[in-house]
Formats: sequence, structure tokens, C-alpha cells
Amino acid sequence: MKKLKGKNCLITGAAYGIGRQLALQLAEEGMNLFLSDIVMDKLEEVKEEIEKMGNKVFICKCDVSKFDEMQHLADEFFREYEDLDLLINNAGTAGGGFIEAIEINEWKKVFDVNFWSIVYAIKIFLPKMLERGSGHFISTGSGAGIVGLPVHPHYVASKFAVVGLTEALYSELYNSGINFSVICPIRVNTNIGMTSPITIDPSLLTEKDPEEIKKKFQTFREIWWEGYVAMGIEPDYAAKRYIKGIKKNKLYIFDKRRLRLAMFIKAVGLK
Repeated sequence: MKKLKGKNCLITGAAYGIGRQLALQLAEEGMNLFLSDIVMDKLEEVKEEIEKMGNKVFICKCDVSKFDEMQHLADEFFREYEDLDLLINNAGTAGGGFIEAIEINEWKKVFDVNFWSIVYAIKIFLPKMLERGSGHFISTGSGAGIVGLPVHPHYVASKFAVVGLTEALYSELYNSGINFSVICPIRVNTNIGMTSPITIDPSLLTEKDPEEIKKKFQTFREIWWEGYVAMGIEPDYAAKRYIKGIKKNKLYIFDKRRLRLAMFIKAVGLK
């Protein structure tokens, strides 16, 4: 989508991090925005910033893991805007833990937010884009959806699914007039690690006091966040790179070039 000014954009997960920066920077590009999240006080702050720019913007609370709430989001969007030009399925959750300690319900929670929300968007929003024969359908994947990483298998699997689904849409609907992209962040300094569930094998928790167990979880989370996520690139820089990719209608949108090398190595089968 080369021209953004005056076009209509819907972003899920827009209260924090990448989603917030995409909203602000796309507003600077002159787009009309519709934003959703589950954290409404922070989303309201984003709305106020965009309104100061003079842009048209609406917000709506939406738990993307629930089909009926996604349908409600669509109803609210099309009440305000006639057409959807750019959809960014950005809402997501992470999660950490060794594979033997992660319960089935945790796998389901991660997939509900990261993967099934995009399936819901396909069922709800894509038909309208196809009817018009135009639009750009974007989903946020991850570098972990290109190269599998240890200690968060449910997150990795969900992001591989997002990347694969986007590739399938791109191939099947190549001549439809719809552009498809998957954003693959490697390491961006957002709060996702501080708000996502972390699983520790109960056998490693020698304390019986619930407060002590809570402290251990928080310490583990802070070590992971400070030692890995917080050392990543800032969301505003990442969003700039993503918008460049959006304008070029790229299938894969990266924030660092080395991920292309990882894809090449996998493609040629090097070990």
C-alpha cells in the first residue's frame, strides 16, 4: 500500500509497544484510525495523542481471542468507516516455560490470542476486502515464527502458524487485489514479557508460601525481560521499518536483516 493518506486502518493491540507506535506513525502518515485493545485507559491515551494531530480516530475494547468480540469490533468499525484499507492484526501474547511444565490450557490461551484471532479476522474482514478487490491484510508474527527458540514452545508454535497462514493467503489470493504481509519482530523493547504468563515446573518451587512463589515468578520474569527484551530495539524505530515494508507491499516485514539470512539457511538446509 504505497499511499496511506486518507485511507482507513484498523489495528488490534494498539495500547502498547509496536501497536501503539504503528498507530501514532500511521496517523502522521495521514491515515484514519480505528484502534482496539483490552487495556482501555492506555488506549484512550493513544487516542488523545492522535486527536492532537487532527486525525480521525475511534477506539473499541476487544478481546481478540473471542469471535463474538471480533465481530463486534467489525460492526463498530464499519459503523464509522465505509471501507477497510489496512488491517493490522497486532494483538498478541507471549509466555515462557519448559515444555513439560506448560499445561494444555496455556497452549490454548496463547493460540487463541496469537493464531485464532487472525482466523477470526479472515472470516470477518477478508470477505469485504475481496468484495472490493483491494486492501492490505497484515498479521504480527515473530522472528520466533521463522526460527524455533527454546523455553516458550507454545509461543513459537503459534507464531509459526501465523507465518504459515500468511504465506498460504498470499499464495492463494495472489491475484485478488489484496496484499498480505507478516511482520516478524526479532527483539523489540515492549512490555509483552511483563504481561504474559510464565510457567515454572512446580518441582522447582521449594517454597510453600504463595507470596514467596509469586516473588520467584516475578524475579524470573524481570531477569528475562531485562536480559533479553529490554535490550531490543525501541518500538518507534521498529514501527518505522514496518511501515516502510507496508508501503512496499512486502510479504515478510523484518526489523533486522539477519532474519533474512536465517530464512536462507533454512531454505538451503544448512546446519
